[in-house]
Amino acid sequence: MGNAISIGFNIHPRWVQGSSLKAFLAPLREAGLDSLEFELDNHLPMWEDFEPLMEETVALGLQLSFHAAYRAPHTLLGYTSGKRDEIQQDYLPLLQIAENWSLRLKKQHSVVFHAATAPAPYDTRLMVEDTVAFLQWVCAEFPHLKIALENNNPSSANLVKLGIQRQDVLALIRLIDRPQAGICWDMGHDALTTQPVIAPQEWVQKVIHVHLHDFDKDRQDHYPLKFGNVPYQEWLAQLKQAGMQGIVVLELKGERFMDMGINQIMRSLADSFSAIRREVNL
Repeated sequence: MGNAISIGFNIHPRWVQGSSLKAFLAPLREAGLDSLEFELDNHLPMWEDFEPLMEETVALGLQLSFHAAYRAPHTLLGYTSGKRDEIQQDYLPLLQIAENWSLRLKKQHSVVFHAATAPAPYDTRLMVEDTVAFLQWVCAEFPHLKIALENNNPSSANLVKLGIQRQDVLALIRLIDRPQAGICWDMGHDALTTQPVIAPQEWVQKVIHVHLHDFDKDRQDHYPLKFGNVPYQEWLAQLKQAGMQGIVVLELKGERFMDMGINQIMRSLADSFSAIRREVNL
């Protein structure tokens, strides 16, 4: 495998307030970090700081990956029933950021997408049509990107979500039917759905990107790897065996650290990156 699997972190400018990116990342790079993932959502706080942080990331020699916007007001609903132009115009400038980096660095970058989510009740057939047509458009409009469809979190009340179970994500990938489209295996979400520890080969072969995080006894996810509730060792071993080339992103939520001091936070992050590095043998 060599260095085929890289280790990443979902960064937000808040992480580096009062510091430099280089200083913040130094102990994490020692633990194996070599990539940062950026969410492409112009409604996020401090959005104006995201692109300068991307520039700094590349200047430091780290890799990039991206996560497409998925929170309201961004939506895929209605793409095939009258809102195609509106949705395309919403996503075009955001995805163009990732496309521009691929062209500039002469490398295909991964962008993670969620399938459609809707308030319950909602016709899932329409959600499938909207998701498939939208991602086919993305593949055509942005040929220098890899499209990674994520298996969704199962735990949102009053919502209808596509792509929670592995077989549902695979069905969407088959319908999209584009060579640049694959799976973002969110291992935290997968463990929350009590999927079998051994994943089927069709699933493993389609994985091009990974999100990894733990969850607590209350099933609150996007924690560092400290509870032992996600069998990532077995799953990363499967990906290594399959020759997967991509990034394993430790995908965390900042609010999971509210009761921790900075030294404890950095130790928790470094411990998680070291644990991932042990599994991928970097």
